[in-house]
Parts: sequence; C-alpha cells; structure tokens
Amino acid sequence: MKINAISIAILFASALLRICPCFGQSNVVFYGASTNAIGVVFVDTNLSVATQAAIVSDLQLCLQDWGKRTEFRLGADDPAFVAHLYNPKISPHYPETIGFPDNVVSNGASGLALQIPKSLSDAYTNAFAFANANSNIVAAAYEFVAFVSSSNFIAISSNSLPNYLLQKDVATNMIIAKAQESISDLRCQTYYPPSLLGFQYSAVGPSATNLWMRIPCSSPSGVGKVEWSPFPAIWHEEKWKFCIWN
Repeated sequence: MKINAISIAILFASALLRICPCFGQSNVVFYGASTNAIGVVFVDTNLSVATQAAIVSDLQLCLQDWGKRTEFRLGADDPAFVAHLYNPKISPHYPETIGFPDNVVSNGASGLALQIPKSLSDAYTNAFAFANANSNIVAAAYEFVAFVSSSNFIAISSNSLPNYLLQKDVATNMIIAKAQESISDLRCQTYYPPSLLGFQYSAVGPSATNLWMRIPCSSPSGVGKVEWSPFPAIWHEEKWKFCIWN
C-alpha cells in the first residue's frame, strides 16, 4: 500500500511534537536542552499548509536529539537576519550539500522565527516526491532504524547478520564468522530516524545505481560529550542494510 510522503513526514515526527507544549503558532520547532520554542516562516509563500507542516515535522525530527546542543545567538553577519541558531555540528540528518536552517528573522507580532529558504523547501518538495514514489521503501527505512535501535537487534543470531549488513569484498560466511564482534561494534552507537532528505541515489555500491540512507547516530566522546555522524545504509535485495563500502 502506498503512503503519502507528507503523511510519512508528519507521522514519524508528530509523536515528537505531541510531547512539546503548544505556543499558539501553527509552525513551531523546539530546540535546545530545555525545549526552547521558535516559530518557522517560509520564503516560498506558495507552499501548501500540508507541505509546511511536513517540513516542520521533519525539522523537528532532526532537532529532537541532535538539536539539544543548539543555541540561540543574537546578531548575524547579514542585516536581513536578527539572530541565528547555532549548533557546533553539521546535521547528521542532511546530505553534505544541504545546510540545516539557522537564520532567524523578525516575524512581526509573532516575534522571531526560523527562516526556511526556498532552496531548502524545494529540496523537501523533491524529497516528498521521492517518498511518494517509494513509500514502502521509506517506511521500511524507519522500521529498519527502529529495529537496530532496539534490544532485539543485539540478540539476533550470527547467521542473521547478513540480512542487516553488507560489506564490500566481504563474503557472507566471513560476515557470519565475525558477526558477534560486528554486532557489538554497531551497538556502540545510538541510531535515530532519518530525515526525508537523507535518501540519495549514487553509483557507489554493488549496482549501477544504489539508494543510500544517512542514519543519524551518536556515540560517547569523552565525559559528558556526544559525537554525531551519519551511518550509511543501502537498499539491497529488497531490504535495508548497514553498508561498509569504501
């Protein structure tokens, strides 16, 4: 059954939004350790209400955990902006070519708002089109991340690991032989649901064209510190797998 892409974005982030208090604005995201709220405005005023809501939901999905270190800072180099949201790490949810929005503008009586440039909303529009055409694959991606984030993953048998891991030039029997070590290494990280912008086609991989997913993950880095990065997965043999493909 096909699932509308906008519904996917709202479905997987609405649970996050429900735990946050409402501040009377239709488009609001929460960031920082104390769930600070800020409105969201779009440069493209032609976006439908549903599309705006889906983008905001995906932004919130990114900010829910990675965004806990985000800080509000007054002042900006460009006089068109009054402040910006600062996070010391590039978003692990987004591809390297897309920056997470950080410019804050005055929004009249509503106060300050995070501005979403048209280039970003266009990227989301394309992502929704991709998800509409591949809704079952996208749904399977969220299911995959939920499973590898659960205690059930570490309990899988060695023989089952090839269903979840693909390595370049490594035969299935070798993956099985080193399964417990690999599972232990994979469980050293915490995985989070991907952004809809985290899916990309590439010639890199076992096929001429491959669909990759950036899985945001965090791992301990010193006392009280967390390191963020994307972990790659690939759609292979009709399932998602962690993929090591140098």
